[in-house]
Amino acid sequence: MPALVEHLLAARPGRVHREALVLLERPLLAHVLARTGGNQLRAARLLGLNRNTLRKRCRELGLGAARPRLGAAPV
Repeated sequence: MPALVEHLLAARPGRVHREALVLLERPLLAHVLARTGGNQLRAARLLGLNRNTLRKRCRELGLGAARPRLGAAPV
């Protein structure tokens, strides 16, 4: 982690937090979802997120976690 922070500080000063999130959030969410067998509620609890927040972030990051509800029309 220190090497990553130093790299980001050199490359993107003032944007370290945003750039670190870009690099880490997608693999983090994907790993936790895989660990929970795709169960979004369990994944959200492990991450300390609201399930709706997890679903929104998955949509934004292009993760296939957001499953349509039964009876819902496809988007």
